[in-house]
Amino acid sequence: MTGAPARRRGSKVALVCAGGGVTGAVYEVGCLRALEELLDRSILDLDLYVGISGGAVVTSLLAGGFSPVELYDQTTTESRRPFGQPAAPLFRLHGREFLRRWLRAPSVLRRALTAALTEGRNANDLLLTLLELLPAGLLDNSGLQEYVARLLELRGHEDRFDALARELYLVAVDIDTGEAVAFGEPGWRDVPVSRAVQASTALPGLYQPVRIGQRDYVDGGVKKTAHINLAIGHGADLVICINPIVPILNDAGGPLEGHLSNRGISYVLDQALRIMLHGRMQYGLERYAREHPEVDVVLIEPVREDMRMFSYNIMRYAARRVVARYGYRSALASFRRHEEDYRRILARHGIRLADPAALPEDPPAGRRRSVVASGLALALSRLEARLETRRAPSAEG
Repeated sequence: MTGAPARRRGSKVALVCAGGGVTGAVYEVGCLRALEELLDRSILDLDLYVGISGGAVVTSLLAGGFSPVELYDQTTTESRRPFGQPAAPLFRLHGREFLRRWLRAPSVLRRALTAALTEGRNANDLLLTLLELLPAGLLDNSGLQEYVARLLELRGHEDRFDALARELYLVAVDIDTGEAVAFGEPGWRDVPVSRAVQASTALPGLYQPVRIGQRDYVDGGVKKTAHINLAIGHGADLVICINPIVPILNDAGGPLEGHLSNRGISYVLDQALRIMLHGRMQYGLERYAREHPEVDVVLIEPVREDMRMFSYNIMRYAARRVVARYGYRSALASFRRHEEDYRRILARHGIRLADPAALPEDPPAGRRRSVVASGLALALSRLEARLETRRAPSAEG
């Protein structure tokens, strides 16, 4: 999306990380690692962040001061203590809710049998009634909330939106009203950041809805894929959007032999969901181009023919490493394909682009290990970015 005439100073730059589960979050970390090499402005020094689902985890840590170098190194580490924290279970079986539901079994069965005998209901009706015995979600993702809270504390931040150095908005959907809520906006800033992350990642059916106040919230991707409009509404002139969810392209010569349906229901359902979410994404981009021609959007997505985004068990160390590396290479490839356009777009906002062809195919080894060193590197990076911004006008003049 191209924008209005040149504006070299004062542009507000936003990062939007869309949903995509754990795999998508790891892919986004790889992309961010590449952006840290490609752009002369640190990802930590952008003006606002928007996160949805897995992207909520990534953006909350960025807003908390964790650099893409740290995120990449810790995501791909073999250690059981990433960031120096014990790797507690992030997702737990919701045993208490299962028990509470099954205690209702006698009354539910009695009601179902009565309806079958007196109202002429069939076996399908009986089965639907028995589904009431299942909880609203199979797993509880409160472990993720606890982990994010510990990491923010590690970086010296209180678990509050107003304690962060940059604007952060995390999107979840009110399951009872269908309305999207952006935690971090006025009226929603008193919710802990970690709790908002938990709500935004609560994929319906898999994870229990998250109750905040008197409302229940689920995954922010249920309403929209990326919520780019939220960044635009908060004044963004340039939006860098990372979207991990694209349909598999399985035409002649594709990554799989035969039809996707030959591989079973999981492939069909996954592909249908990807088609729906990506279609919404494309429609949204077209709409933003019409309604906000003054805003530029740089979009980074996986290559649809590459099965590395679709076929790994992400809980394995080797899989995390492969997907993160693929994210890094995917971002490099995107900038190499669109180098002329992206260089022109970024220049309008005072950001210089390194030569994508000159960067290595794998990210340089991270050197920031300690909390003190990371904090110092962040401070120096921000100081350097501000000095560069102030020097640029005089250099041109």
